[in-house]
Amino acid sequence: MSPAGRQQPSQHAPELRAAARHFGRRHAGRRHFLTFSAAAAALAFATNLPTAGVAGAAELDPARITENPFTLGVASGDPQATSVLLWTRLAPTPYQADSGLPAERVTVRWELARDERFKHVVRRGTTIAHPEFHHSVHVEVGHLDPDRVFHYRFKVGSWISPAGRTRTAPSSRARVDELRLAAVSCQAYHDGYYTAYGHLAEDDVDMVFHVGDYLYEYAVDSVGGARNYTDRVLPDLFNHETITLEDYRLRYSLYKTDPDLQAAHAAHPFVVTSDDHEVENNYADDIPENSVPPEEFLLRRAAGYRSYWENLPLRRPQRPEGPDMQLYRRLHWGQLAQFDILDTRQYRSDQAYGDGADVPGPESDDPARTITGATQERWLIDGWRDSQALWNVVPQQVIFSQRKFDLTSPSRMSMDAWDGYRASRGRVLAGAKS
Repeated sequence: MSPAGRQQPSQHAPELRAAARHFGRRHAGRRHFLTFSAAAAALAFATNLPTAGVAGAAELDPARITENPFTLGVASGDPQATSVLLWTRLAPTPYQADSGLPAERVTVRWELARDERFKHVVRRGTTIAHPEFHHSVHVEVGHLDPDRVFHYRFKVGSWISPAGRTRTAPSSRARVDELRLAAVSCQAYHDGYYTAYGHLAEDDVDMVFHVGDYLYEYAVDSVGGARNYTDRVLPDLFNHETITLEDYRLRYSLYKTDPDLQAAHAAHPFVVTSDDHEVENNYADDIPENSVPPEEFLLRRAAGYRSYWENLPLRRPQRPEGPDMQLYRRLHWGQLAQFDILDTRQYRSDQAYGDGADVPGPESDDPARTITGATQERWLIDGWRDSQALWNVVPQQVIFSQRKFDLTSPSRMSMDAWDGYRASRGRVLAGAKS
């Protein structure tokens, strides 16, 4: 990371920097754009939606794909009672910026079956992998029976993806006796192997909650850091911090080529939410860790959010618009559990006392400060009030309970966790009791 206070030269293209200057500050809990033309310019760079229909790019003849396009595996996510979300991204050569594909749309076929041999296919169809979304696909398959296990796969030309296993949730009226889940986070590639994911792939769980830091922005050297590879040499393009959209896309390619991570995704549906490292360490709303112009950081945040959506099994409402992404959402598991997935990064107040570890005081305890933002806080508390579930579960990113760093009193606490936002935590706890 660059030293605090030092402004680094922009690595973004000039036209993107010009568009980013039009990003507005947050107002009433949502970012707004200053003018229609500014919004159009910003979305053109940051969202870059395919143009009307599928006519935005030429269609690629699948016969031209001569290498396996499914090098990043498959995944599913956010199981609902009558629908599943299926994901893959086409990348014949994942360590190239274009992933080995031209800027052309690709028709992808998909199948959903009751059995792993695909003898009893219940749904099939086609979707388009757009170059604007780095040839990722997010297929929402509906009108399914609740509480069922399914198997899925993708096809492009003569290529067939690995098969994945997913499931629907029980219906909202179902009385459910048990639920098996796993929780994971903080998967820094350069800190070691993903052996735990290999074991998770073999576990019998209904779904996996990934509560942040799917990606780390830090450099990965030629031997993969602590992995200390002796059988390969990673390209030098990973050996710098992620800043641009291309940087983040390539880093996801590196992470998602890990076989244990692929196995876990193929075995279970994931419910994901991001924390800080998917963009930059300890950022708070639109405030970066380092002193860079606001438009520079919003460009980086838009790039991080865009690549996150492209590479994770998320539904359409989670698709970002520029530097905004609707990540907090609610899922149900029959009458047994309600899951309120939080975003404690995008709407928070800046960390008190310059971040780090400090003794709580007037600044950190200011009632005006929030870790969730007022809108999400009210959504959470209202959701508990209306919940009919036996259990209300809150998958979220940072430590909620009090954690003291010292044996002395007063003790230092993390200003990045809920300890740095004690008034915010108090309101949430009061809401849970009401």
